[in-house]
Amino acid sequence: MSSPAIASMYRYRVQRFWKEFDLIKQKQANLTVPDLTSLDQYHYLGTSAVDHAAKILNISDCSQVLDIGSGIGGTSRYLAWKYGCQVTGVELQEQLHQVGMKANEITQMTEQVQLMQGDFTDISNLPISDHSFDSWVSMNVFLHICDRTTLFQNCARVLKPEGRFYIEDYYAAQDLPESDRQALAEIIACPYLPSREQYLEDLEKAGFQNIEFVDMSALWQPWLQERYEKFEAKREYYLALFDVDMVNSYSHFYQTVVNLFSSGNVSGARIYGTN
Repeated sequence: MSSPAIASMYRYRVQRFWKEFDLIKQKQANLTVPDLTSLDQYHYLGTSAVDHAAKILNISDCSQVLDIGSGIGGTSRYLAWKYGCQVTGVELQEQLHQVGMKANEITQMTEQVQLMQGDFTDISNLPISDHSFDSWVSMNVFLHICDRTTLFQNCARVLKPEGRFYIEDYYAAQDLPESDRQALAEIIACPYLPSREQYLEDLEKAGFQNIEFVDMSALWQPWLQERYEKFEAKREYYLALFDVDMVNSYSHFYQTVVNLFSSGNVSGARIYGTN
């Protein structure tokens, strides 16, 4: 997936973050990590999903954790803040990376959270050593990446022997009609969606073991529907803050995700295992 295609999907997120951040800042001077979790958790189910990942990964204050596709650093900051670990986040989009760096400063997390901008399918220019992380996590990011072979090879390369990984991602529950493929590619920036079997095969080829694949659709579908309905209920509020194009873009995006999951063709999963 090219950078411009993903940038199109996220084109309003920086604007929305700073506008809603300013509203929070007006009420409270010194902000901490929990104060931003309503704005910086781009995955599903909020921080409860991150807590689940931390449990699966056995994260402690001694852990070195890698966050692949860290966005504006929400998952990274939360893990470091709650569990005391050291986290490195890698994000492709420079504009999201810059917001993450600023958010680290605001919440005083720069010592525990190192964010870097780069493409994880080409890590030769990133200051990441082989076998340097106890675990890695990626939350709803791999759906943007076609080259799973290189991706998973790099994921295995940076993980310590017997290290752990945790993924939340989309997968194709059955053959996708062309309309779903088009919506995924154009609205979700997901040009390729593997089946459960293909996903597992790709991970195993990279050397990962003890893989668990847990379908999340029963939990994600109502959460996605609620997200859409809450946004629509506050449409007038958002129109007062943002231009109509931005509001309509978010509404269309949220509705598209609801439709994809409601069809039964697209599903979500938690996938975890060891090196």
